[in-house]
Amino acid sequence: MTSYAEIRRYCSTSAQALEHADLPPGERWDEAGGTAFYWPKGDPALGQGPWVNGVVVFWGTRGGRQGWGCASLDAAGNPALDAVTWLSVAPSIAPDLLAEHLRGLFAGGIVTPEHQS
Repeated sequence: MTSYAEIRRYCSTSAQALEHADLPPGERWDEAGGTAFYWPKGDPALGQGPWVNGVVVFWGTRGGRQGWGCASLDAAGNPALDAVTWLSVAPSIAPDLLAEHLRGLFAGGIVTPEHQS
């Protein structure tokens, strides 16, 4: 994806898929470089998973990399951007598959090759 319009369209479709999967984000922020979805502390989508203060999942570009990433939220609800983890999914993963990936992420934490036990 190269244009802002393409990214916004894709992220809007992804937001709809999250709604249909009963994982609606508490907030959505659209910026020039991408979109961020926030699930704050206590959000039902997080269940009993490891995200004590909540999580932000974003589509964006950072450090020359483009795609989906996540970061836990601190006690004040701010993302820990110094600890971003890139998700092990394609940047243009089908939105319904993204929702299923996030369901696992919310239930069990980060599931990427560098974080598997």
